[in-house]
Amino acid sequence: MSTRHIGVLLVQLGTPEAPTAEALRPYLRQFLSDRRVVDLSRLIWLPLLHGIILRTRPKRSAALYAKIWGADGRSPLLAATADLAANVAKQLPDAVTVRYAMRYGSPAVDAVIEQMLDAGVTHLLTIPLFPQYASATTASVIDAVYAAVAPRRGVPSLRFAEPYYAHPDYVRVLAASIAPHLQAEAGRTPPHLLFSFHGEPQRYVDEGDPYETQCRHSAQVTADALGLSAEQWSVAFQSQFGKEPWIGPATDARLAALPGEGIKRVVTVCPGFAADCLETLEEIAMEGRETFLQAGGEAFDYIPCLNAGDEWAAALAAIIRQELGGWLES
Repeated sequence: MSTRHIGVLLVQLGTPEAPTAEALRPYLRQFLSDRRVVDLSRLIWLPLLHGIILRTRPKRSAALYAKIWGADGRSPLLAATADLAANVAKQLPDAVTVRYAMRYGSPAVDAVIEQMLDAGVTHLLTIPLFPQYASATTASVIDAVYAAVAPRRGVPSLRFAEPYYAHPDYVRVLAASIAPHLQAEAGRTPPHLLFSFHGEPQRYVDEGDPYETQCRHSAQVTADALGLSAEQWSVAFQSQFGKEPWIGPATDARLAALPGEGIKRVVTVCPGFAADCLETLEEIAMEGRETFLQAGGEAFDYIPCLNAGDEWAAALAAIIRQELGGWLES
């Protein structure tokens, strides 16, 4: 087999096309209709979604997106993902086709896969850009890929990359991005490092989702790589909503509590996100900062996601080469 038939698809969660209620409504409809994301009874959930949520939430969400929207007219997540795909492509053989897609929104997974297959791709590797596996993210991407190829007579050979939450190359680049932010000022101890991951209902973990375990493992190996002691870092989970119990502690509660524990300086990183987005730039870098400082904190520092940096693009390309083992060689 020639490498010219290999395709690599990087998939992000998604983004609306504009920071407006009109653009948020179809995006949220697609996102919140996914059973992987909300697994409640359709008889209960769909009337709530269409009768209340899609009537009220788009306007509120649009105001938040407007705070972080790029000057180039693109969301930060879309811009970073496009740049990452281009940078990764430079690290791989020219005959390997690298594309990106969004699980929700545009460019859609099915449309991009159709373009790749029509262009001659016969072996497709999908990289869900979520370091830690969660059924609401990684599994949903897998669902979308299978749905995209199902109608075709000629189905390509498919591979899905393993979650890279503890991959040495990922940990190395992540730790390197954190290290400069932990430098101690003269006569002061280094700031506390808070790892903030997206949350999920406790019920999902109880039913077998390995997400929380992988998040905590990512934090542990990264802290080890940085040489941090146990009291110098902690883990929290953000973006909680609804009434059922979620994994914790909650990031906002943790930020509010740290000053009372004598921790006046904090550095926050979000290793569950491959690219900066609403949840990192608005919820953490803006709201999280305000929460910490109002609680008595003195200094808050947010570390950007790996985004499309050269070191991360090279590391991701190395991961991809491993995942392509047997395909490239032949």
